[in-house]
Amino acid sequence: MSYRSRSYESQVQVQPPSALRIMTALVVAVVMVSLLILLAGRLPFPPQPLAQTGPFATEYVARDTALLTTYGNTLEGQIHIPISRAMQLIVERGLPVRDNPSPTP
Repeated sequence: MSYRSRSYESQVQVQPPSALRIMTALVVAVVMVSLLILLAGRLPFPPQPLAQTGPFATEYVARDTALLTTYGNTLEGQIHIPISRAMQLIVERGLPVRDNPSPTP
């Protein structure tokens, strides 16, 4: 008994998609994108975060204001000066400037 392989490639004919199928797919895609855009516009915005109020917020602002407007040092040995004094020192001394390196070819 001999087995012969049957070639289905010669029996199947591949045809390019018709213009009607291409147009239908295009219309469906446009409708879907339009619906997504329409529905996205109706979604509510997430609520904005509320600002902290009360004694905690007052204490927080007072602590930061004191840190930014006074002299002091920390237990780690770091010191701080008021921002206004730091700006005066920068104006007097200027910022450090690096030498311009020669351009590399």
